[in-house]
Amino acid sequence: MSTTDELHTGRLLLRRWRDEDDAPMTAINRDPEVTRYLNRPVTEVALAAFLPMFVEHWKQHGFGPFALESRQADDAGALIGFAGVAYPAYLPALAERPEIGWRLARSAWGRGLATEAALAARDHAFETLGFPELIAIVHPDNARSQAVARKLGMRVERQVHNPVLRRPVDVWRVSPVQLRTAAAAEPRRRPPG
Repeated sequence: MSTTDELHTGRLLLRRWRDEDDAPMTAINRDPEVTRYLNRPVTEVALAAFLPMFVEHWKQHGFGPFALESRQADDAGALIGFAGVAYPAYLPALAERPEIGWRLARSAWGRGLATEAALAARDHAFETLGFPELIAIVHPDNARSQAVARKLGMRVERQVHNPVLRRPVDVWRVSPVQLRTAAAAEPRRRPPG
């Protein structure tokens, strides 16, 4: 499996994690609005394990969630969250399927950055890593993440029981075949003139 340590979009740098990312990512993870719909509770133990877990995933698999760094003038270089692909070990029923995920600081919401980052991560997962599918595990009440999943071309596949939350969560899915089929079905626009 091929790997890439950095991806660039118009407004973001998706990169490997650094030690100095721990404090800003912990602050993001402490925001109750950001973590409102997570698939597991935020505890001090979980906060301490967060960055080491992502670093270890990269070491073990050669890919993982990327740190998101802003390239915009007003906050250039700031860590604003993460986006990328990992195996969801926290949910054993799905632990062997690659999951795309994203989480951004509340200050980065409403600008399309989650979609921009997730699209780059999705394309990297299909084109470079060669995954035949991606899933996203989304809380049924999380309208923001559902909107991002739709923009990635994902559709709800089914629900699974999350034993930590003691409730069902939605499993969204997308594959390169789905994307090609959807693109082929779109009406072609005629050039003006």
